[in-house]
Amino acid sequence: MRLTNNIFLQLCLLIIVLFLSIFLNTYKLESVPSGFYVDEAVTGYNAYSLLQTGKDEYGVAWPIALRYFGSYSPPLYAFITSAIIEINGYSINSIRLLSSISASLMVLVAFFFLKSLKLTGNWVSPILGVLLFAVCPWNIIFARAGYEIYLGFFIFSLGALFLWMGINKGIFIPIGISLLSLSMYGAHTERFLVPIFLTSIFILFRKKMCMPYFILGILLALLIQIPNMTIATTPAFATKNDLFYSSVLTTQSVKIPLLPNPVSLLLSFTREFSSQYLTYFSPRSLFSLPDPDPQRSIPDLSVFYPWMVIPYFAGLFTIWQKRRSDNFKFIAVLSLTAPLPMALTGDPFSTQRALPLLLPLVLIMSAGADLIIQKLPCKIWITASFILLTVSGVMLWRSYFVLLPNERAKAWGYGFEQLAEEIKKHSNEKFIIDQSRTKPAYIELAFFLKYPPEKFHQEVDRSIRENYYTNARFDSYYNFGNIETRNIKWEEDVYNNLVLVGDSLAISKNQEKEHSLTQIFEIKDPLGQVVFQGFRTNPIEKCKASSFQSPLCMIKE
Repeated sequence: MRLTNNIFLQLCLLIIVLFLSIFLNTYKLESVPSGFYVDEAVTGYNAYSLLQTGKDEYGVAWPIALRYFGSYSPPLYAFITSAIIEINGYSINSIRLLSSISASLMVLVAFFFLKSLKLTGNWVSPILGVLLFAVCPWNIIFARAGYEIYLGFFIFSLGALFLWMGINKGIFIPIGISLLSLSMYGAHTERFLVPIFLTSIFILFRKKMCMPYFILGILLALLIQIPNMTIATTPAFATKNDLFYSSVLTTQSVKIPLLPNPVSLLLSFTREFSSQYLTYFSPRSLFSLPDPDPQRSIPDLSVFYPWMVIPYFAGLFTIWQKRRSDNFKFIAVLSLTAPLPMALTGDPFSTQRALPLLLPLVLIMSAGADLIIQKLPCKIWITASFILLTVSGVMLWRSYFVLLPNERAKAWGYGFEQLAEEIKKHSNEKFIIDQSRTKPAYIELAFFLKYPPEKFHQEVDRSIRENYYTNARFDSYYNFGNIETRNIKWEEDVYNNLVLVGDSLAISKNQEKEHSLTQIFEIKDPLGQVVFQGFRTNPIEKCKASSFQSPLCMIKE
């Protein structure tokens, strides 16, 4: 009877945590983060173009990899989002919704992982574990981002869950391997991680696996990978290879002049790789410092809350004690393989690329929390958990829903929606959007103007469409409608009737006066800092002021 009551209570608490997760992942999704990041805009516009025409922004039908700024991102997020736009409408909310859904479902994946791995002895511990997962800053920041990172993580985690279940019941192996293969269409990280993870699991658990099911799973995975295989030898598939820190290795190896060059390169690689790899398990990185990129972090919060370092170390202790058991071996493989692709890049700590590490770290903390619960009296751990989780909730609300919309607005691309409205107001004028310091502006404006994809296909460089998977070079210059995105050419633009748009540094007060410009609008972020300002040129006044010295001057009566 008591066991039945515990199961019922556990189910009720799981439903509560699930609804809490849904709330945190969807509340004010349209406006928080404020702005619309360039990766979201390119995903959203391509999804819209696919929905309207069956082609991406360049006019290529259902690409195997989408040529986002030359990055060739896996297409699954955009494909599914096109259906969401059809159902939910064309909005920021629709672009971000798939990540939010994936993150909410991850609560269930984490719960079933905790149950099937049998990491905990107390029935409360799995609930506490999924609650930690649902409210941790690392989870929230990407659960509300409208591009592919979280979808790839979700499918990979679901595949890993079925693979673990398949070790004990072989019928689940083909499902797990197929999902892992599918995750390679979800995000870049999984393209590199899946082969490493799957190989490691096979080596460690091959004697316990049902080989016919494993072979069937591999065949299904290869079948799923046929589209990727068709572009495997093109720059499109290996576009992230340039992230490897080869220049760093060369620089470091020069500092070891006494050894042969191959040896010094090997030592340099070992040093750099181990340094990058261990960073992802460092308490300082996980509980103290935020991601160095302001778009990938929350004000005043690190990846996890500081107090989580206690169950983290307790969990590591538990895993070490039970290191010979299959469940803890599986967690070890999941944890140790997740940072490997990121450790080969030059980024010191990329929470975005390392998102697959989030799940095993939470599993480790859950095992640690269970150990603490078993050691402490009931009243003490319940009181401590309530206080810590309440304080964490307040910190999350303050940092994410209050501070982030103001402090990180610019990092999230705030101002393009307002700029699109200004362009609509002056539809008869030509706009030059300065690109000297901003991320690609063309796609933000195409999204917010809801620019017809059929027209956009005709106005982009046709050579890209003809060499889609081989021409990886990205040029921020675009000319569509009444918009041109490029650096301002002061020696030419001021002698033509244009509206010049840039930030406060692109067009100074001195330049405004020198070139006889007239300010027609100014866009500020929530902190009152200028994001964009628009100036109308006055060619006649400019020519008069310069005594018609430029050959571009035209004398008008």
